[in-house]
Amino acid sequence: MTRYKLIFTLFLYSNALSFLFSQNNTEIENKIDEIFASWKAEGPGGVVGVVRDGELTFAKAYGMASLEYEVPNTVETKFNIASVSKQISAYAIVLLQEQGKLSIDDDIRKYLPEVPEFDKTITIRHLLTHTSGFRNFQNMLSMAGWRQGDPMTNDDLLRFVSRQKELNFPVGEEYLYCNTGFVLATFIVERVTGKDFKDWTNENIFDPLGMYDTDYREDMSKVHTRTAKSYSQVNSTTFTTPLEFYNYMGNGNVYTTIGDMGKWMAHLGSGHQNFEVLTTPGILNNGDTLGYALGIGVGEFNGHRRWSHGGSIGGYRSNLMYFPDDQLGVMVIGNFNTSNPGGKVSQIAKHLLNIQDESADVPGPTSSYFMLKDAIEQDIKIFKPHEGSYYVDGVIVDVYSREGNRYMIAHGETPEFPIAPASDTSYFNILGGISVYFTEGSKKLVINRNGQMIYGERLMTDAGDMDEITGTFYSPELDTEYTIQVEDGSLKCYHQRHGTFNLYPLSDDRVKGAIYPFADIKVIRWINGDVKGLRVSNGRVRDMWFGKR
Repeated sequence: MTRYKLIFTLFLYSNALSFLFSQNNTEIENKIDEIFASWKAEGPGGVVGVVRDGELTFAKAYGMASLEYEVPNTVETKFNIASVSKQISAYAIVLLQEQGKLSIDDDIRKYLPEVPEFDKTITIRHLLTHTSGFRNFQNMLSMAGWRQGDPMTNDDLLRFVSRQKELNFPVGEEYLYCNTGFVLATFIVERVTGKDFKDWTNENIFDPLGMYDTDYREDMSKVHTRTAKSYSQVNSTTFTTPLEFYNYMGNGNVYTTIGDMGKWMAHLGSGHQNFEVLTTPGILNNGDTLGYALGIGVGEFNGHRRWSHGGSIGGYRSNLMYFPDDQLGVMVIGNFNTSNPGGKVSQIAKHLLNIQDESADVPGPTSSYFMLKDAIEQDIKIFKPHEGSYYVDGVIVDVYSREGNRYMIAHGETPEFPIAPASDTSYFNILGGISVYFTEGSKKLVINRNGQMIYGERLMTDAGDMDEITGTFYSPELDTEYTIQVEDGSLKCYHQRHGTFNLYPLSDDRVKGAIYPFADIKVIRWINGDVKGLRVSNGRVRDMWFGKR
């Protein structure tokens, strides 16, 4: 059957599922409906699927695929499953190994000679277990000047990797989640097979499994049917649309339906020897075993062996758990950023595996939580002294007001979230999960995040004696430069794409940047004390070199 002659078949399939569910799974459906009660019919939502003993036994859709046109999600709607795609990309490599065309322990430079040679050989296995040491390409390109919404392609990544002179860490020494390896894997597949990665996976993975509504998308300018749009939640009633120009694949960007993912989960349970290879945990140089195999997490869930992965891109969120000994798979895909599919998959799995949820019997945190009913009226002038930037657990958090409303945002995370007053010094996230307390005259704050207490202190913008680190700093690996200067007593940094932003001195040789791409800065000096350059990190990029010009 071709990929493009299935509309009538899918229509019958969808209706057959609805009948099956209403007749045989009433209790399960009621429980799942309860779990998804927070997904409102008039807002974005998603889909859920359950596989038992190799069969999709339950699937249901919730909420809207398009808020603009009021189109509901269905079990035939396609979603971006983001990083859940990694296990499929890794499976492509495993298939080629089975065919004798490569080994996962091959040196990647056998297929990618343009990648620099480092002190130790980087193998395909290193790429697929996040142990290569490569810098994560989204973080790297952001540091180079790419902004959210700018198209990024696989070719862009390869060009940047080919310029790299250093790694985040020595090969095989650490695990650090890295999308770069999975994009590089697509080039390996193409050079081994002589075919486009997308075409090869269609012909060798998706079509043989009957996953005709599934493929990688590398060009977001194309028109695609039956595809849910993704959304970011601003408050309880307002959503925005993330810019979606993710023109890369391998690490993500598989679009699929819950029916097709049911076929994939059934394949996971087929017992084929390839899945032994796929789910064998990675091992670090020191012998430590990882909780991650080739593109898929491995471990236990309340005593049940589990393979799993989550995904996040734009407003899409996804989570898949498969329990091989129980022949049970559960997947949830959402088309909005606060959909929390991981939590919902866990709840469904506990119910289907008859696991007692002990968390209900555990007392909650002793510190206060607030709900909307706790909000008080407050003059915005009372909030003004709290406004500013705070250094909280390695992250800069901005507190500010706009048009009479109060907001917080953590650098590198979007979107901002609204906070409401419970007292003159206590505030809470209107969307739930976070309470904030300002102490010592707003010099410090305490964040209660789901019971975890996190402490921070206000950053000062006074440049002090930091004149010596002013100047222009250039990275040959990124071919970009940042200029640091003092303006009105504050330390500022300028980039031609990111504009001007604040720098916050932490010490003579440590500075925090106010934007995620240029976040953590170490000043490197010559032996005479003069500034030689900067080492800049932003999470999944560590110590990128910027020499002073």
